[in-house]
Amino acid sequence: MRRSLIVIGIGVALAVSGGIGVASTTDQTTAPTVSSPAQVVPDSGQDLTATITALQSTLRRVPEDHVSWAGLSLAYVEQARVTGLASYYDKADEAAARSFEIEPDENFHALTADAAIAAARHDFGQALDSAEQALAVNPRDLGALAVRIDALNELGRYDAQLRALRTADRLQPSTAIAARYSYAYELRGDLERAGDILRRAAASATRADQAYVLTLRADILRKQGRLPAAGRDLDTALRAVPGHLPALVSTARLQVARGELDAAVETWRDVVSQQPLPEYLTELGELLEHLGRDQEAATQFDVVRTTIELLDASGVGTDLETALFEADHGSADRALTQARAEWDRRTSVHVADAYAWALHGAGRDEDALRISRAATRLDTPEARFWIHRGTIEAALGMTDAARTHLRRGLDTDPGLSPWQRDRARATLARLSDGPGDSTKGTR
Repeated sequence: MRRSLIVIGIGVALAVSGGIGVASTTDQTTAPTVSSPAQVVPDSGQDLTATITALQSTLRRVPEDHVSWAGLSLAYVEQARVTGLASYYDKADEAAARSFEIEPDENFHALTADAAIAAARHDFGQALDSAEQALAVNPRDLGALAVRIDALNELGRYDAQLRALRTADRLQPSTAIAARYSYAYELRGDLERAGDILRRAAASATRADQAYVLTLRADILRKQGRLPAAGRDLDTALRAVPGHLPALVSTARLQVARGELDAAVETWRDVVSQQPLPEYLTELGELLEHLGRDQEAATQFDVVRTTIELLDASGVGTDLETALFEADHGSADRALTQARAEWDRRTSVHVADAYAWALHGAGRDEDALRISRAATRLDTPEARFWIHRGTIEAALGMTDAARTHLRRGLDTDPGLSPWQRDRARATLARLSDGPGDSTKGTR
């Protein structure tokens, strides 16, 4: 899922190379990129252990350095994301608190760290509030600018997201902002423009940033069915940063798209051994189930449940991930409870899709269709959104609409989980045996 690259590691966004200036405005102000105190790059393959060691060394020499304490907090957030060890969030909290203790007034470095921590824990309302406070002190802080964009996106405030992007691109044009501009266009279904932004960003990027943006571009190319081009981008990304984890995730999905399912299993195993996120573990489990390896799949699903429990215990909100997992592989009641709780907090298209799917699982298809229409309101090329909508429409007897949307979902991403694809095809096959219903529209 594209949002994993930008959102899950959002807070530490930010020692990135110079800007490409996505917005075409005559009054654009070109400014040098402002790096985060820790010089941490999200999803870059950076040696975070070395970064943390260096910051700790600095703080032993200069224990009252509030900027380095904030930088250490950011590094711990990124380490939690990369390793999956939630204990790093507590370390991040302590480091940010120490920075505030040393400098309680207008400490935008620590405010940005707080925003990063809140975002990593999926408290996007708090992340937005802390980012806004940081920007009130330093409007050019790239970390806070990026967190604000991501938080608005996750809250479903898409018009405000675009305004925040334009502001960030004017003040701090950079690879980080280019990636977020690309995602904004991808969400709205404009894959050509999204891919072109990333192509231009990669042309002037550092090796780490090149790996980052080419991985994002490979995902777009895969959705467009341009599999050889996606493979070339991933090869380049992995040469730039060997073992780059997001590129391995993208490689696993590309292998699925190519039909190389046994290879995809091994790649997914490599990924989850390094970053056991619930969504990655679920994709591996579904692939194993599709291959008839049911016991291995069951083991993976047990790991998903344990991982969610550990994340919840550490304060990381997992209602969205839990809702999707439970709707497909667990309790319909629990799925609905979790999805409704997340919908009460934020109304993004991803949350709308999970809530709609949970409502469908609970047999409330009329309510589910209303929410599913909200999930697809931006025309987002997310295969599950359209498959879920088509399945809900099928349950309501809206045969023509269901066929249209199921086919659209199946055509959207060849890297979709084969288990998910099997279910969509089975529903479509049942519809193909019966008459259409032209009295119920697709809107």
